[in-house]
Parts: sequence; structure tokens; C-alpha cells
Amino acid sequence: MLKTNLLYAAGCYGEFFFRMLNLKETTESLSYSAHFEPVNTKKYNPNHHIMSEDDINDHVTKITYTDSDIDLINRNKWTKVVGHLEEQSIKTFPKNPNRDLFTMSIYKCNLLNINNHFRKIKKKSNLEVKFEWFLCSIEQWLINFGKIFETLGIDVEENIIRNYYNVFTNSQKSILEQHKKNNDLIARSNYLGKIYFKKYGNQYNEMYFNNVLKEIGGQKW
Repeated sequence: MLKTNLLYAAGCYGEFFFRMLNLKETTESLSYSAHFEPVNTKKYNPNHHIMSEDDINDHVTKITYTDSDIDLINRNKWTKVVGHLEEQSIKTFPKNPNRDLFTMSIYKCNLLNINNHFRKIKKKSNLEVKFEWFLCSIEQWLINFGKIFETLGIDVEENIIRNYYNVFTNSQKSILEQHKKNNDLIARSNYLGKIYFKKYGNQYNEMYFNNVLKEIGGQKW
């Protein structure tokens, strides 16, 4: 068995996948705990969203994403860590009434950065899991994740992968439905972040955010 280190950007289903790789029983939930002693992988890494492949002198499995995944990743992150949003926004622009919106938009901009290392696998010896795989049909789940288990030398029966698919699909249903509606504060942060990134890239400034918000007519957001 090849015990791998799992890296992923926040909002990329990493905790769920960590449980999958360790064949941990998982119930339907918006969030999944990864704080347990793994049997098939290396230990949960609290810096999974910061560290790169170069930081780990060992095998890595990394969840990668494309531009088309970014809005949903941003939604996943801020849906699941409401408490962290409050904590982070107070540090970002504490006196701004739109501080939550701006904080979520910053993460959108970070994901848009072409140099974000979660966009691709750097070392051919490491293993890539694409974010989009989680949203595929059960048939593709069996193929894609079946190959991952096989490569890592983890014995798993097909019905177990099917069960993970069902749990994931049901637990994520509310997020995906809201994502289709696209009419809440997270959706606005995705739009604001897109416009902001085109103008200023990853240079974050409160005045810049206020100006962009005014330009797109979102002062009351």
C-alpha cells in the first residue's frame, strides 16, 4: 500500500475524499470530519491548503481544479465555514459593512490566480484527482476513483464506492441547488471577485473593493 499525503484547496471536498481513502463510514452532511487516525493514508494535514508538492518529501495525492470549478469551490468553502468567515472578515476590513462579501471575493481571486499550484500536478510521480470527478455520474465514479484506489493499493469493493457516491450526492444536494439559483451573498462574491481580479489581480485594497462594488451597482449588497 502506498500511503499518500492529501493536498487540496479549501472547498475541494478534501475531507470527504480523506474519509473515502481510509474507508471511513460517512454520513450525509455538509461537512466531513477528517480528525481521525487514518489507516490507508498519511495523517490529516491541517496545512493541506497551504503546502505544495515541493514541501513534502513523500508521495502526494492532490485535488486539482479548473476555472469552471472555481465558483462552486468558493461556495463550498464559505457554506461550510461560516464561523471562519466571521473571524477572517474582521481581520480583513473590520469597519467595512461589506467585509464578508470582500473576504469571500478575495478567495475567489486567489483561485483565479493562474499560478495557483492546485491547478495541476507538478510531479509525475504524484497522483491527481480532478475536482470535477466528484460531480460525475456513478459510472465515472467507479472508473475514476476505482483507479485511484487501485494505484494506491487500497482494496475496496465496488459497492463501497457506490455508497460513497450516494452519500456525497445527497449531502451536497442543497449546495448544488443554491449554486444553480445563484442569488445569494456567495454568488455576489463570485461575481465581484471576477470583476475585481480583472482590474487588480491579487492586490487587495479596501478602496479598490469599494470602487469596484460601486461600479457594478452593488452598494447595497
